[in-house]
Amino acid sequence: MPWYDKTVEHLESDKVYSRNSLISLLRTYNPDVKDSSYNWAITGMLKNNILIKRGYDEYSLFEGDIKTNYSPIYSELTNMIMANIKNKYPLIKFTIFETVMLNEFLNHLIAQNTIYIQVEKDVSIFVFRYLRDEGYENVLYHPSKQDLSLYWNRNMIVVTNLISEAPITATDSHSICLEKMLVDIIADKCISASYSIAEYKDILSQSLSRYKLDVKKMLRYARRRNKEEYIKNLITNEGA
Repeated sequence: MPWYDKTVEHLESDKVYSRNSLISLLRTYNPDVKDSSYNWAITGMLKNNILIKRGYDEYSLFEGDIKTNYSPIYSELTNMIMANIKNKYPLIKFTIFETVMLNEFLNHLIAQNTIYIQVEKDVSIFVFRYLRDEGYENVLYHPSKQDLSLYWNRNMIVVTNLISEAPITATDSHSICLEKMLVDIIADKCISASYSIAEYKDILSQSLSRYKLDVKKMLRYARRRNKEEYIKNLITNEGA
C-alpha cells in the first residue's frame, strides 16, 4: 500500500485542494518523509486516478469515469507574449507551448522553461523579428537541437513554423490543444530533448485517462509529423 494512504482516507470528496494544502495534509499524517516525497505523492495520486486535476492548482478526489477538457495553463511571461503577438498580428495563426506544462505528467520535473511559438510559415520570421525588436533577448528562430543546446537560456523563446493542418482549440486558436501537444512533444527534436522519452508512454496514458481526447484528430496530425504508427502502437499494442 502507498505510504500516503492515510492521507487519502481523510480527503473529502466534495472539496477542491491546492497543492500546498495537499502537502500540508501529507506532512500531517506522514511527517518523517523527505519534503520532495510529498510532491511525488501527489504525482502518484494523479497517476493512480486517486486525484484529478481540475484547473490551475486545483485538485479533487477522482470519482468515476469523469474526463475533462484539457486547458493549458500559461506563465505570466507567455501570456504577455501571446497578447503582444495578437495585438501586432491579429490575423495570423500561431500556437504556444511551454515545456513546464509537461510537469503535470512527468516523474522527473522540468525545472527550466522553454517557450515554443509555432507561427504560420509565411509570417514566422516577422514574429521572430518583432519579438527581438521588442527587447526579448533569448529568442531563437528554427534552431537545431544542437543550436538550442548551445544557446539556451532560462525562458528561451523558440519561434518555428506551424505545421499545416495542425489541430487547434476551438475556443482559442493560440492555446495549444492536447492532441497537438502529444504529437509535438515526440515529433519535435528540440522539445523531445527536454524530457525523458521513456516517460512518453505514461504521458499518453495519463492523457487518455484524464482528458477528453480526439484520438482520430491526434493520429491525423501524427501522420503529418511521421509519428502515426508510433503513437498508434502505444495506444493499441501496449495499452497506453
